[in-house]
Amino acid sequence: MAGEISLSMPMFTDHSIVHIDSLWDTASLIIGEKFPINPAEAFVLGGAFLLHDLGMGLVAFPDGVESIRNDPLFDTFVEASIDRSRRSSPGLDQEAVRSDAEDEAIVTVLRLRHARQAERLVSQQFTTSNKETFRLLENTELRSAFGPLIGRIAHSHWFDVDELQATFPNVLGSHPSHPPSWEVDSLKLACILRLADAIHIDSRRAPTYLHAFRKPTGISRDHWYFQERLTRPRLEGDRLIYTATQPFSAEDAQAWWLAYETLQMIDGELHRVDALCVDSNRPRFLAQAVAGADSPRRLANFIEPSGWDPVDARVRVTQVESVVSNLGGRELYGNSPMVAIRELVSNAADSVRARQLQFGGSENDVVVRIWESDGQHWISVSDHGIGMDQSRIVSSLTDFGNSGWMSAQTLTEYPKLVGKEYRSTGRFGIGFFSVFMLGSHVEVRSLKALEAADKTSKLVFENGLASRPVLHRVDPDDYMFGGGTEVRVRLDLDPLTRKGLLGTETLRNSRAEMFESRLRHLCALTDVNIGFADSSEDNYRVIVSADQWKTASAGHLFKMIYADELENPLTAPMYREYEHLFERNLRNIIDERGDVIGRAILIAGFDDVTTSDIWWWPTPRAGVYVGGMYADSIWSVMGVFVGEPQKADRNSAFPSASIETLRSWVAQQVTLIDGDAYATIPTRYRAAQLARSVGVEVPTLPMGYTHSGEVTPATVDAWVETQDSILIFNDIEMLAFHNDDGSPFFLDKVRGRELTLPTNAIVVDLYNLWFFPEDVAPRPTDSRFSEYGELIDGVWNPKHWWYTQEPYSAARFLIESASRVWNCSVVSLGESSKRLELHGNTDSRVDIRCADGSFAKIEAYMITRS
Repeated sequence: MAGEISLSMPMFTDHSIVHIDSLWDTASLIIGEKFPINPAEAFVLGGAFLLHDLGMGLVAFPDGVESIRNDPLFDTFVEASIDRSRRSSPGLDQEAVRSDAEDEAIVTVLRLRHARQAERLVSQQFTTSNKETFRLLENTELRSAFGPLIGRIAHSHWFDVDELQATFPNVLGSHPSHPPSWEVDSLKLACILRLADAIHIDSRRAPTYLHAFRKPTGISRDHWYFQERLTRPRLEGDRLIYTATQPFSAEDAQAWWLAYETLQMIDGELHRVDALCVDSNRPRFLAQAVAGADSPRRLANFIEPSGWDPVDARVRVTQVESVVSNLGGRELYGNSPMVAIRELVSNAADSVRARQLQFGGSENDVVVRIWESDGQHWISVSDHGIGMDQSRIVSSLTDFGNSGWMSAQTLTEYPKLVGKEYRSTGRFGIGFFSVFMLGSHVEVRSLKALEAADKTSKLVFENGLASRPVLHRVDPDDYMFGGGTEVRVRLDLDPLTRKGLLGTETLRNSRAEMFESRLRHLCALTDVNIGFADSSEDNYRVIVSADQWKTASAGHLFKMIYADELENPLTAPMYREYEHLFERNLRNIIDERGDVIGRAILIAGFDDVTTSDIWWWPTPRAGVYVGGMYADSIWSVMGVFVGEPQKADRNSAFPSASIETLRSWVAQQVTLIDGDAYATIPTRYRAAQLARSVGVEVPTLPMGYTHSGEVTPATVDAWVETQDSILIFNDIEMLAFHNDDGSPFFLDKVRGRELTLPTNAIVVDLYNLWFFPEDVAPRPTDSRFSEYGELIDGVWNPKHWWYTQEPYSAARFLIESASRVWNCSVVSLGESSKRLELHGNTDSRVDIRCADGSFAKIEAYMITRS
């Protein structure tokens, strides 16, 4: 069976019978000849030696690979691997990705389950091809007496040292047929097994010829490389000394450092086991440390580097408090305390979703409270999610940058958390630390789901990150029931201050009502219920129902996401007008699975409905929500989108809808705007710009203006036909307005003079919008001009200028039209184009006559019929 392990895990170092036999040698080295061990203990230890790694082979499982495929962890790791591949290399063949993911998952599950399976092997029955059955320990009496203990000790080599004493609390009395002195000290044997296994890292585990045959890669290659060079360790005093058969060159530095880290691990195991033996009154081992494990330079005396110095140049964080304060607070998230609420609610929602997926149930409320007590303002966020035990509450809330959701420990404990159904919002392990933006006194209570109430844990940060948090014993009055977590924060500032939670000193309603309004907007797209209360008592009311945004009426959705704007006297008149348009034009955005991933309208402006006493008209925005929580916004759009974060702070996000889905929605919206009663020449022009920024062709909407009116892609050929040269003006060079009849007029931007455009002039937007982030959809270019040569500072390069014009830009429409109408190539037109500008002492700008008889000089670009 041991020989079959290499077939299942070929990249791993040797786990065959050679390794098992070598454990007698390494055990003898660390315990010495005088260590007390009787024949019964030797038998049990030998059995544990034999079994401890056998679970790493598929043959150890009753149904072979199918046993692994049926393991709940298998699908978990397959989906996790596929997700990583899609993110890192989205263009890969999906069948190949899945095949590789399944192979990787088999190895991962084998590694995680092998120790547990080892415990079962003593009692497991095997069947030969002749249908004959056998067991690994055939003697029934010995199997009955020692089999379970052998399996448990074999399993224990995968435990933490701190678990051993609780696992093996008692010494097993001698078997009736054995001498009375043949008692079995299982704790002692478990310590021998784990240390004998740990220190066996010499060339017997990485034979040179096997390395040549298997050709391991990555970190497996480094493991093989350093182990095949190590000699058998020797004991000097209480220290193990490892040496190497040859030096490690600079090219092999990573393998050397891996050897150093492995020896540090062994050194730590030796220290911890020694402490356990002393504390439990067991005999101590001869080996208690590893020479050189405390210093790379000292280890270099035994394992020699060649051509480089073993200086540990890893990036370190020495001022942890400063780093966490900066990267987990305002330096990362900005001066926006509501972000801390977002992060706390996101964590709570992740926990609730995890519990529902793992254990079922329908309780999915996340409750946010704000209250005042003895002149102090408090906020709490609580849930009935999976909760945390004592060790997890400490590790999760004190390890900055380590998100535990995808850890092997979490996935093993909650195997349903990875896959198509679950994806945590928190992915970077930094969100919790934003809580210190609110206050320095933070209390976290938690109870792991399904555990007894007296297991409730409480971690208290008395002074933020300036002092060590304290793990409190919880009074019965503070017990939690059923599982979940509560985070309480005592606010450093009154919420009603400019730097406080509400960011204002103006009291429109009560603090609680203002906070509730913002909470509704913040959590608008959550798939859990958001409860709210203005007291610390149990009663609360649900203010956002799970996924209600998907089916809410347009009016209700508008009031939920634009509550602040509707309450603000400056913006309320405008947003009341927008509400009418929102109700008419709102459309759902649906993904390929049929899920609603957005509800929004395209906005192009509202020039004709502004009231006479309002001069400022803000551009509206749509919210982009990550994990149901507000993260970012999109200009000139109203509504909501499900999004993906662009950065760790989740303050930058973009809709998760596919490019084609977004284009389809925009095309629909443009049609609605073009025929809308509110549509004007400026709004139609703006809508066209937005549509073209996502790559949607809109032939009936304007691409620019001439002296006589708008020009569209459908009419541009007719206008170009009448010209021998075309002057292209950027619309930022002049102010464009429209008379009541829709005809345009233009003003000099510097002096406000009315301009009379030449008949061959067209005004367009040359600073083209591009809707998508570059990592979602790179801004397109014109490959026909890719050979633009060297760029010289201050010298206009026409080929490069045309290279940067997108396919749906107004400039591209013009040059394509001129190419068709004038019967010449686009490239020749682009190469011969000119920039009429002020450059040094040369002024080639266009003189445009003004209504008062003067002239204005304005920069332009010109293409000419050849």
